[in-house]
Amino acid sequence: MRRTLTLLAVLTATHASAAQTTVHLQLGVTAVCELRSVTPTTVALRCTRDYQPGDLRSLPELAGQLPAGTWWLASSADAPDGGTLNTYALQPGSEAGGQIDYY
Repeated sequence: MRRTLTLLAVLTATHASAAQTTVHLQLGVTAVCELRSVTPTTVALRCTRDYQPGDLRSLPELAGQLPAGTWWLASSADAPDGGTLNTYALQPGSEAGGQIDYY
């Protein structure tokens, strides 16, 4: 981002010359989540607006931070500080035994 701003500053400074320059910028947004809280039976995530990941274990930012078990989306609401607050609950009986996937 800093390089882009520097480039724009340089182009703006040279704009007064006779040459005209056109810059095409392309921006992309990637949906992400951050961990808000974890208890043995719930996980709360603040995610990009309207993003509700189906499989928590597929999120690289949560690698190694989730308790074992199967998680399902219990609630989703607008977060007070922006984005979407998703609360996941542990499926009863999934925490003990069964398959454990290590990431």
